[in-house]
Amino acid sequence: MQSCARCGFVVYPAEKINCIDQNWHKACFHCDVCKMVLTPNNFVSHKKRPYCSVHNPRNNTFTSVYETPININAKKQSKASSEVRGHPEQNHSSSMHAIQHVSVL
Repeated sequence: MQSCARCGFVVYPAEKINCIDQNWHKACFHCDVCKMVLTPNNFVSHKKRPYCSVHNPRNNTFTSVYETPININAKKQSKASSEVRGHPEQNHSSSMHAIQHVSVL
């Protein structure tokens, strides 16, 4: 019996995929990054490991958790709200500075 390249357990013919010169369970043949289950028609091989086309290391376009649209939007909102919070303090200090100038004159 042949063993799975990912989990090491026996691969029976009904559940076997032979790709990248190795045997895999159908469920074990998934992208190393996002875990999307792959088929012999939609995988990319890099250093004998399977990847989906999005996480192909040759493209150097790994999608990190930090770069998801939700997190990018949250970062923008956080930055915008901190700038809004910063303006009243700046306006307050500039008005205090103006008052000091007026009182000196």
